[in-house]
Amino acid sequence: MSHATRKEKKQRLPFKANKKAQVLLLSALLPMLIMLVVWFFMGVFPFGRNTLMAVDFGQQYIGLYGFLKTTVLSGDWSGLFYSFSKSIGGAMIGVWGFNLISPFNLLYILLPLTQFKWAVFLTIWLRYGAMGLSFAYLLIKRYKAMDYNLWLPPLMAAAYALSGMIVSYQMNPIFYDAMIMLPLLIVCLEEVIDGKKPFKYIFLLALTMLLHFYMGYMICLFIALYTCYYAAPRLAEKGDWKVKLGAFFMPVWRVVYASVLGIASVFFLLYPIFLNLLRSKGAYDSPMTFSFALQINPLDILSKLMIGGFDNESSWAAGPNLPNIYVGALALVGFFLYFVQAKAHKFRKIAAGLISFIFFVSIVNEFASKIWHMGQNPAGFFYRFSWIVSFFMVLLAYQAIREDKYLGWKGLVTGLVLSFASAYYVINHSYTYIAKSQPKAVTSFVNHHSILTGLLIVAVFGGLAALSWQRLSRYKEARLCAVAASLFAMVVSFFLLSKGFLLTQVSLTLISWLLILMYFALRPKSKLVWSALALITALELGYNAYLSQVTMAYADAYKFTDVTKNMKELVDVIKKKNKAGFYRVGSSFLYSKNDPFLVSYPGLSSFSSNMEKSTINLFNSMGDVGGNAATFYANGTALTDALYGVRYYIDRKEYTVTDMERHPNWQFFNRNSTRSDLTAYYKPIYENKRFIIYENPDVFSAAFGTNTLTRNIKFGLNNPVSNQNIILSSMSGVEQKYFEYVGIPKIELFNMQEVNENGQRIFKRIDKKQPGTVRIIFTPQTDFTYYFQAPYSLRKSMGNISIMLNNQWYHYSQSYDQVQLWNLTDRTPGQEMVLQLQTSQDDQIDLTNMALVRADQKAIRKVIKERLKQNMTVTKWTNTLVKGHVTITDKSNVMMTSIPYNPGWTVKVDGKKVQTSEAWESLLSFPITSGKHQIEMTFLPQGLLTGIAVSIFSLALIGFLKWYDNRTGNNELF
Repeated sequence: MSHATRKEKKQRLPFKANKKAQVLLLSALLPMLIMLVVWFFMGVFPFGRNTLMAVDFGQQYIGLYGFLKTTVLSGDWSGLFYSFSKSIGGAMIGVWGFNLISPFNLLYILLPLTQFKWAVFLTIWLRYGAMGLSFAYLLIKRYKAMDYNLWLPPLMAAAYALSGMIVSYQMNPIFYDAMIMLPLLIVCLEEVIDGKKPFKYIFLLALTMLLHFYMGYMICLFIALYTCYYAAPRLAEKGDWKVKLGAFFMPVWRVVYASVLGIASVFFLLYPIFLNLLRSKGAYDSPMTFSFALQINPLDILSKLMIGGFDNESSWAAGPNLPNIYVGALALVGFFLYFVQAKAHKFRKIAAGLISFIFFVSIVNEFASKIWHMGQNPAGFFYRFSWIVSFFMVLLAYQAIREDKYLGWKGLVTGLVLSFASAYYVINHSYTYIAKSQPKAVTSFVNHHSILTGLLIVAVFGGLAALSWQRLSRYKEARLCAVAASLFAMVVSFFLLSKGFLLTQVSLTLISWLLILMYFALRPKSKLVWSALALITALELGYNAYLSQVTMAYADAYKFTDVTKNMKELVDVIKKKNKAGFYRVGSSFLYSKNDPFLVSYPGLSSFSSNMEKSTINLFNSMGDVGGNAATFYANGTALTDALYGVRYYIDRKEYTVTDMERHPNWQFFNRNSTRSDLTAYYKPIYENKRFIIYENPDVFSAAFGTNTLTRNIKFGLNNPVSNQNIILSSMSGVEQKYFEYVGIPKIELFNMQEVNENGQRIFKRIDKKQPGTVRIIFTPQTDFTYYFQAPYSLRKSMGNISIMLNNQWYHYSQSYDQVQLWNLTDRTPGQEMVLQLQTSQDDQIDLTNMALVRADQKAIRKVIKERLKQNMTVTKWTNTLVKGHVTITDKSNVMMTSIPYNPGWTVKVDGKKVQTSEAWESLLSFPITSGKHQIEMTFLPQGLLTGIAVSIFSLALIGFLKWYDNRTGNNELF
């Protein structure tokens, strides 16, 4: 029988006889089963009410998945390039490349919006299985896993799939596709270095960059390191150094060529993304300055090797924190043993050590860390490359563990010393994610079931003593020592368990390390021992995942269904009632800042890592909420309503505690905005039991005519009053204080004293045990709208102060980057107003630059109505097209739009292309003349055509090379 025939017969084996298929299936199922158990105890849907939406998942991604569904199924694919659901408008190519291109996201397209809770569960759960399957495939394909112990691939696959960063950053499932692709890429990369054809590698690298360019970039950096590691033995070739270097660099250059072709083939996506990043992430000042200073204490990394080394308090939001590189005891010990036990070439071990050192430097040094993160510090979720560190550790560990070599007494002693020293260090330092004692429920159970607990301890340590007695039959003294140690450990364990210290995170980690070290020292062959190893690995990986995820705040699955149902109904009402063409929708509440994406409407709020910095700056300049890659229209005025085209506004009705008890599946929204002036110029057009929709006809559409003076305004920092005044004065041609400061007539202090330090106005608590209160009291003398200018310094106290207006909770947004204009009251002359700020946590409240402001709404609306005469009438609009006409009847020579400036916008007036410019360092504008004009604005991502041309050339070249290879079988081209 020929080799080909035998191979064909092997491939036709039924599943029950196909061990390779069984190993692969088990490698996929093991992490999935572990996570099912974890989520069961966490009460995650479908086992409980909680979804897996936490942090960015609930606040950013879920809305984008709603947008994905709408874009694909509506047939309006203009959302691929641009969207008016992204704040007041924004390019989408970066959002697609960072968030949405994944085969798993098909579930969001197929399932109804109200059933997204199933899609959330399935897309994450299936990805865990895919990661395990991918890693096991690498071990089988390249490391002959089927020729060694078949228990190992599933255990190593689980160690990778459930490693520290993967389970900790689960709220960022957008990263997971890259984690699936890396093992597959390594398979093809090693084949290329070994001299095989590179076409599979080119395809997989292109696919990786397509699925997630950010993680793909990190993978490219790792590929460069891994190529040197894998090719290192070639430096041992016979001959002089010229021969050695030639043997080393030849496959390296092949990898470089293939990588360039792979990346260039998806340049149609990558190049526009790069240009878009320059306007979003790249607009932030983040200099690459080298320094030898350490950004963390390297020894603190030891805490991340402990079970459950992650929490919601200090592990992701601020940075630099610490890398999540947990891989479990078996993989961790195996990683260190690689350098002494693996059958790997000496040069490859040296290279592995150098790469490990590079990873270490990348963790402790800011400059090196920024290289992994495209030259910037991440906004939370630091060390996003730490999963690659875990991958490398587990891969090296497997090569050591499979060799079945005994750990000598020197290695055992070294391991014991390092284990106890690491545990001692962590115990004696404080980490929010490391508890000092075991769960109280465990201690209570032990104290109430001491006999059962004692029997379990006897069984465990008795078994270890028996195993040691059997394995050390030729060493009597060692036998006696092992039995004595087991008896001693038995007594100590029961004592520590009853006192609440044995099952702490550090103790459990230490126990797992010791058990694994004992395994490597004894190397028992029985299936029972491997079953115990599998159980230990599954338990510690599962418990680590549980502790890493249980502290997160997760969205309620059934309340989310209520949100989607109600928001969709409200948006549908607006779409049916709108007769005005272009519009935007504001609201006094939000589920997430990406509500406009979720149910597809032109809003003003958005949260995206690709948010244009200029849009954020514009919101800040108007005294509104912009910052941390997000905008929220919380502090609207009559002017900003008109400028942004906020024709519709959704407000929620009041509700009671009784309502909440009667309807546990309803989402009762908190207000994040106060608009006492709303009913002055917004009229209700629809209401149901829970919500009211208002309409304001006196707002601009997509563009309006004005003058050069208005276009050329430069806004001041932290000065929304002056900024809005200069807009109104420039548009009207009359300099007037439409917004003006008025003195604060009275301030009452309770347990507070005012201190002026270096021009700062600070209110300090006198008695730190009692709350301190600042009461700002005034009585409006006119029917103007009154605002409180909330200084930026007050943000430091957000979350630690309570704010009330006339003994009612004041509704505002707590996150902002510049001075805010908080709406207090409207049309209430003669009524006393009391704004109260109280804290029992902060020692002081910084109110530097606080002020009371009043706005003459009649004068403001007069300016707006005059400008509305030059308003553009929009007859047709999509995400990438705004079409209409305008009749200029005054001296206006500029059309101002509320569309953020982007070089991708092309404007035609009467069929002729005109030059666009950036007004207010944020908005699109273009020249206009008197008379009637047809206007057409179209958008195409900057760099798209260039990217397409490069991709076509690259694909043509790859196709030619493949054709030439098939025809000639010549490998010289690579």
